[in-house]
This record gives sequence, structure tokens and C-alpha cells, in this order.
Amino acid sequence: MSGSTDMLRGLFLAGTAWLGFASLGTAAPDSAVAPAPESAAQPRREPPPVPATFRHPGLLTSLEELQRVKARIEAGQEPWKSAFETLKASKWAKLNYQPKPREVVSSGFTGAGGGTGGAFDQNDDAIAAYSQALMWIFTGDERHAEKAVEILNAWSILQSHEGPNWYMIAQWTGSMFPLGAELIRATYPGWKPEDIARFSEMLNRAYLPILHNRLSYGNRHFGVINALMAIGVFNNDRAAFAEGMRRWVSYVPNWIYLKEDGPEPIPPDYWLTAPSNEELAQLNADLFPDPATSWIFAEESVREMMKEKRLGDDRTLLVKYDAHRYWNRAPQSAFVDGLCAETFRDLGHCDLGLAQMTNAAEIAWHQGVDLYSIHAKRIAAFLEFNAFLRMGDPLPKEFYRVQSLGMNATFEIAYNHLHNRMGLELPNTKALIEQGVRPSLAKTPVTSPGWSYVDPEPGIRASQIAYPAVLAIAWETLTHADLDRPAAPSSAP
Repeated sequence: MSGSTDMLRGLFLAGTAWLGFASLGTAAPDSAVAPAPESAAQPRREPPPVPATFRHPGLLTSLEELQRVKARIEAGQEPWKSAFETLKASKWAKLNYQPKPREVVSSGFTGAGGGTGGAFDQNDDAIAAYSQALMWIFTGDERHAEKAVEILNAWSILQSHEGPNWYMIAQWTGSMFPLGAELIRATYPGWKPEDIARFSEMLNRAYLPILHNRLSYGNRHFGVINALMAIGVFNNDRAAFAEGMRRWVSYVPNWIYLKEDGPEPIPPDYWLTAPSNEELAQLNADLFPDPATSWIFAEESVREMMKEKRLGDDRTLLVKYDAHRYWNRAPQSAFVDGLCAETFRDLGHCDLGLAQMTNAAEIAWHQGVDLYSIHAKRIAAFLEFNAFLRMGDPLPKEFYRVQSLGMNATFEIAYNHLHNRMGLELPNTKALIEQGVRPSLAKTPVTSPGWSYVDPEPGIRASQIAYPAVLAIAWETLTHADLDRPAAPSSAP
């Protein structure tokens, strides 16, 4: 078995006012869930209001932003030129790409059976739909739009996700499929309304019931959040967007530590602040006049499926909360600003958490909702500390057992917002992007079955750097590298 396949299988293991109501219900998704321990940290922050209507396209990018990127590509500017060439050369951007849809997708723990169960094909096809949509926008070649439509229409047959990795498969591809679909619907009239409706119904059927009230941990939970918000925007579903946004605001402080939290990190408690099904149904009254037909009330059937097929989530880990175990037995001396719950697991899973946490905030940003500012201090601390662990000076002795393993080509979206939009100085993150992430674009990837990696530059603590499209990460340097950089000063008097 190749090292790349080992790495992939490790990733597959990972992987009130706001509602407009006078009061907010706190019904837990399961009566067996116990309250989390009290925390001495700052008071809980309330999410901003849910948009009354959604902007389209409005996930990771707007059309204006993509036109800005297109102009840089055409001018031969770096890193966009190299990033585009990497996209263009990828298997996902080929015009002869063939989707492999399934009615049922399954995968076991660590990705076992992901090939025969369709999970790897599904992830490839989700990335391909987004890749073809970007190629259509950047080149104007209508064949890429037609290929994206072919992929999206093919997957409208999907009925369910099964196997021990059931909801993890759903959160990865549920985060990715809407990216391509949102761009194609907004720019290509050849995607027929009836086909769009079938694709939307598939998301309601095969994704939202699984993601709703899922109790998950670490990067997996940010994946659930990302998928809820992405699907919410594409489907004009205020309830899905609201649930994801609520979970984001609550969970970021559980995952990223600041010294001001006290001697121990804030315990997870997001199920205690979740809106009730009835409140979510009110948000979706226009989509589902009969609430019984909504994904919101499919919980009983999902629980029956979990019981019948012996599926699980992270319920036990969260209910029996133990900070020592939850934070992967991090020593007390290691609790510094920016440490996250998965640092002592391995840095690759920290990358995955960052990517999906940031994607959710970026989606909200394009809907006129500023989630970033709520936890900007934590995100900045995480970026700088995680970049420090990847490069630079020798590690303090407390962190010698931290595993660097593979590195994911992320950081660009978060850096663009916190540095270029907010004006925060993030020197470690900047160095890691410029010396680690971007140089990998010009390298020939080492190909394993379905996945590619390159060797990192000297000085980067990582066994490999993943190709810039993997799981729920795709083409960040191309779409977000210095996207909002200040204009260069004019040389004219």
C-alpha cells in the first residue's frame, strides 16, 4: 500500500434575534445528551440574523471576484497563472471526464471500501463539477459548462449515504457539490430548471437529513457546518443556513483555545443552543408549507437507519466529555493561544478543520453576514500557531509528539480575509503560504489511485503536500490568493 493511500485513509477517518423570534428554543437533538460542564469563558456570542433572501452566486466567490481572478490569469500574473495551469491539467477539468453516480454511496472507517462503495468516485465527481464550472468561467468554453451539468444531473439519482463513514462522506461532498452547482446555475442557461429542481431535491433527500442535528467532533463538525450552509444557500433554505451558522458561532471556541478561556478549553455545548425543529420549520415555511415533508422532521427515519445499519456519530465522545481525551492528551503546558482540539492528533486534520471552518465563514460573508469578526482573534491565533508548527524555529519540547504528516493546500481563504480585508498582520501564515502552499503548484504531482501529493519545500514540516483539490478543499490559491489585496499605489504624480 502506498504512503499516499495511507494518508488518504487517515483523512477519511477525519475528516433569538438571529431567527427573528422573541425566544430561541434549546431543544437537544437527543434526550440522552447531557449538558456540557460549565465554562468560565466569555459569554456565548449570538449569531447575526439569517438573510431574508440569498445572493446568487454566493458561496465561496462572487462573479465579480472570479472576473478579477480571470483578468490576473490572462495577464500571466502569479500565483494565479500557475494555479490555473494546475486546475487545467487536472483530471477533474478534462472534457472527457466521466461521472460515476450511485444511488447509494458507502465507505468504511479509514476509507475502506470507498472505491467499491462509490465514496471516492463521489468525491471526485463533486470536485470535477466545481472544476468544470471554474474552467467555464475562466475560459468561456461552453463544453466545460455542459460537462458540469452532466455531472450534476448524473448525481441527482443519489438516495442515501451508508457505511461507518456515512455522514463524513455526506459532509465532504455536501460541501463541494453546491460550489459547482451554484456557479453553473448563475451563469449557464443550459442547465434546465427541471434538472436544477431534481438536483435540489437530491440534496434535500440524501444530505440534509443526515447533517441535521449530527453530533460530530473537530474537523468533522466543521464539515457538517460547511455543508449545511452551502446547501442552504443553493436551495434558498434559511433553516439549513441558520443551523450551520448557529453551530459555527458555538463551536469555534470549543475547537480553538485562547488563554483567556482559563486553564482548560471551553467544552462543546452546541446541541444546547440548537434551534428547535419547529423554529427551523418556521424559517422554511415558504419552501415546505407542509412541515411533514421537510428534511427537518426526518430524524426518526435517520435514527432508524442508524440503528438498522449500525451507523454512529461522535455522540459518545461529546456526551462523556473529557478535556484530556477530547484534546488528544495535550499536556497542560501546551495550552497556548491558537492550540486546537486536534493539534496533538495531527496537523493534517487541523488543516481540514481550518478549511471547512473558513469556507463556512466565507459563504456567510458572501451573504452579507460577518461571522469572521466574531471569532477573528481565535482564527488568527490558530493560523499563526499552526503555521509556526509547520515551519520555522525548532519546536518547544511540549510539541515534539505533534505529527506533521501530510499538509493540505489551504490557508489562502482565511489569510485573504484576515489580512487583506481586516488588515491583520499574520507573518507566519504568509510565510507558510509563500514557501509551502504556492510552490507546490508548479510541481508534478506523485499520483496514487485518485489522489496526488507533492514533496514539500525544505523547511516545511510535512511528509507531503496534498494536491490543491482534496475532500472539501479545492483550488484555494486560484480563487482566493490575495483576492482582496489593496491596490498598488500609483506611480503617477
